[in-house]
Amino acid sequence: MDPRITKQAEHIIEYATKTKKDDNVLIQLTDYGIELAQEIYLLAARKGANPLITVTPTETTRQYYDIDTSFLRNFPKHVYELTKNTDIIVSIRGENNLKALSNVEPERMSIRSSALKEIQESRLSKRWCLTQVPTPAYAQEAEMSMSEYEDFVYSAILLDWGKECSAMEKVKEVLDKGRQVHLEGVETDLTMSIEGRTAIIGDATHNVPGGETYTAPVDDSAEGKIYFNFPGIVYGREVRDIRLRFEKGEVVDYSANKNEELLKTMLNIDAGSKRLGELGIGTNYGIKLFTKNILFDEKMGGTIHLALGRAYKECGGVNESAIHWDMIKTMNPGNISIDGRTIQNNGVFSWNQADKL
Repeated sequence: MDPRITKQAEHIIEYATKTKKDDNVLIQLTDYGIELAQEIYLLAARKGANPLITVTPTETTRQYYDIDTSFLRNFPKHVYELTKNTDIIVSIRGENNLKALSNVEPERMSIRSSALKEIQESRLSKRWCLTQVPTPAYAQEAEMSMSEYEDFVYSAILLDWGKECSAMEKVKEVLDKGRQVHLEGVETDLTMSIEGRTAIIGDATHNVPGGETYTAPVDDSAEGKIYFNFPGIVYGREVRDIRLRFEKGEVVDYSANKNEELLKTMLNIDAGSKRLGELGIGTNYGIKLFTKNILFDEKMGGTIHLALGRAYKECGGVNESAIHWDMIKTMNPGNISIDGRTIQNNGVFSWNQADKL
């Protein structure tokens, strides 16, 4: 077994979830990841915790969506009870087919997401952690060999997180003090208020890897336009060259060069899907390539991401939606300013200026 798997498991138990005696630990995986799951299981058990591994193969999930639509509205009470009685939830992404859900109608996804909302909210109240193992499917999507992709994954995860957190603390400080954010770049001139909101450090706890600082824009504040040079990935499908225009916090115009109809569908999921739920700034400069994988891509140093839909309550956000769809943009070239002062230019933080805020 790759020794880096053990290091990843140790990070999850010791750092990400701080597992202790008598914790009920749920370890969820799909197609790959059993070695990591077993390591987490053993480390948790040695601490006197109560681990449980559950497996949901990707093809099972795909077939589920072929069942009658009315069934998708069923609420799985037993899953809710398991979630409610769990202290720690570790989800391991290890799909063998990243396109398995590509042909599922977004409306069906939305119905199921709405039905599971109470379970998702319960999960978010726990010490939860999402991580990933390298798989051939992810390596192919990233256009890498398997060994190259393994190095990519572990170089993003196995970092000095104390040092990384110090960098994220600086971003949090200026966001918490700030009122108005201005994003400028290619086909981009967008402002939004973050006044009264709380920025959260994306340490390698909930997401492994970590490497972002994020907040929730004030719901009716976004004004202007933005172009996302990286494709938005949703349900295994790419929406390319997304352009959005906001007025009073809501998307009033949009376009995409590929899968524009899917973009339209997502924007019309519910009342909250046209508004921003998150502004995130990537700080993980160990991630140097866009790999069509949001767990890594949104952390990339020199990028920002905006999410349409549900806002994080811990940020003070109130926007409600069945979706939370992250879209990523490079800020090189570009400029991020807060209350008129630059904090990042062309992907490089300007801490001398930011410290004066």
